[in-house]
Amino acid sequence: MPLLANGTQEREESAWAVISPVVRRYVLGSRRIMRCVVLGVLAGMVAAAASGFGLPFMIRYVFPVVFGEAQPPEAVRVWLEAHVAADEMSSAVLWSAALLIPLIMAVRGVATYLNAYLLTKAGMLALSDMRTEIFARLQWLSFSFHDRKKRGDLMTVVVQYTQNIQQGLITILNDILIQPFILVAAVGYLLFAALTSRESAMLLGNLIITAAVIPVIHFVGKKLVKHVRKSLVGMNIITSTIEETLSAQREVRAFNLEKRQEGLLQEAIRYFNRMLMRIAIWQHLLTPLVEIVTALALSFALYRGAQDGLTLEQFTAIATAFYFCYDPVKRLGATANCCQMVRAGIEGVNEILHAKDETPEPAAPQPLPQPTRGAVDFRNVCFGYVEDTPVLHDITVSVPPGQVVALVGPSGSGKTTFINLVCRFYDPDSGSVSIDGVDVRQLTRAERTRAIGLVSQFSALFRGTIRENIRVGNPGADDAAVERAAERAKVDEFANTDPAGYDRMLEEGGNGLSGGQRQRVSIARAFLKNAPILILDEATSALDMKSEAAIQGALQELAQGHTTFIIAHRFSTIRMASRILVFESGRIVADGPHAELYESCVLYRHLYDEQVRREEHGKESAC
Repeated sequence: MPLLANGTQEREESAWAVISPVVRRYVLGSRRIMRCVVLGVLAGMVAAAASGFGLPFMIRYVFPVVFGEAQPPEAVRVWLEAHVAADEMSSAVLWSAALLIPLIMAVRGVATYLNAYLLTKAGMLALSDMRTEIFARLQWLSFSFHDRKKRGDLMTVVVQYTQNIQQGLITILNDILIQPFILVAAVGYLLFAALTSRESAMLLGNLIITAAVIPVIHFVGKKLVKHVRKSLVGMNIITSTIEETLSAQREVRAFNLEKRQEGLLQEAIRYFNRMLMRIAIWQHLLTPLVEIVTALALSFALYRGAQDGLTLEQFTAIATAFYFCYDPVKRLGATANCCQMVRAGIEGVNEILHAKDETPEPAAPQPLPQPTRGAVDFRNVCFGYVEDTPVLHDITVSVPPGQVVALVGPSGSGKTTFINLVCRFYDPDSGSVSIDGVDVRQLTRAERTRAIGLVSQFSALFRGTIRENIRVGNPGADDAAVERAAERAKVDEFANTDPAGYDRMLEEGGNGLSGGQRQRVSIARAFLKNAPILILDEATSALDMKSEAAIQGALQELAQGHTTFIIAHRFSTIRMASRILVFESGRIVADGPHAELYESCVLYRHLYDEQVRREEHGKESAC
């Protein structure tokens, strides 16, 4: 158990305390799901009654009539005498008794089918709602949360954990409601038999033995939840290893890491399999334990029945009822174990659903002034990704509307972090960042994103057409506006070479387009969005010089009339900037135009000269 601050142990919540909020949220909170659950449970209760009471009753009272060892009940006999000729009475009694068997089994079969179908449908609807909510939550949680989590772990939660929860909830909702009903029906028959044949002692003796399985179920459940949690960790490692390897195929092959990655995966699989085997050991141990108790109880029943002169029909009926008592107990024990397994999955889901949003929506949002001009102000801003490890130190700077500003400095000096704070991907530890005088923390996400356009180093393209990918910049834009933006970004130069044109389908990540073509689509988005603030984050660093030269004109046109921040290691990209901020170790150490900084700032002059030498060397190599 976890320790509290005072050193005492925190009491761990029961499995049902963890599961019940999920049931309330995704089952009781949805009318369509609740309808399926109610109808499914009612069908299950009908099946339970047919099993727990109907079958023992048939063995005790119907079978003897079929074999001529007993007469039908008085009411049935009177009805038959009124409707059946005397010479056909024997045959009518036989048919009436015999037809009860398929009738009860048909009721039981149809009810069982409806129970399984309706509860499965309820589980699938709940699974869809849960996955959708988790996915939506992931998109709203701060970048700090995603920095702390592995993508593979999050994918496992969305896909595997929720699947386990859905399957477990179906079992729990079914068995926790239906099995007690079967138990009550079977006990009801035992009470009926005891009262009519004076076998109360045998009944009570067996029920006392039944209680012996309760501590066993509890012990097995505790062992299960321990190993289920470990198995989920193993699944996370497997998923993360596969995701990491597939997303870095170039590096894996370039550095001959195939065997290394296979070894990591095999180690993770071995750990996962060990946990699964331990789960199987404890999960399947419960059934033989309960069956041993059942056998002891039945042997006690046989002994007492023989002593008390019980007939074969009476004993067979009581033994069948006992089976329908112990089977629910056994299945309820398995349900208790299932609760522990579902609990472990819910704990993983809750880490997402209950995670603190570190960039929450404002309680009283403020709108940006219209028209939005795009002035950006930093006031005494300090920030660190990790506590007590600052990345930016006391940044104070004002950028007027329409100014083009380049951010220059060594890697790790704070340039990208500066941009992240403008976009409010993170909140500063102290100080404030504002747009047109409004603190970005007081802006809604929709308001803030409308004001900022972003062209990054690795532009994300989505499955869909080129037209749809450009329209990401402004979902409400018509086709004419999309095509004008595409022409300004020179997308038409390659789009029109394909018969489908702008309706050409792109695969995941824009596969099939070159780096320069993907970047042009990203620039077209920014043209279409036409936001007052534009961020060019290493927009050409992944391109060769020829591709960069082709895009430079589009970038210059895009920056006109917008407050623009440019991060680039290639100084060819920042020549359009009228102002340059030089970063070093999280501080702005110089601020001014190129000519002034080249004379006054040693760091800037060193960075500029080094880049010029690289460009000249690149030209010589190309020749």
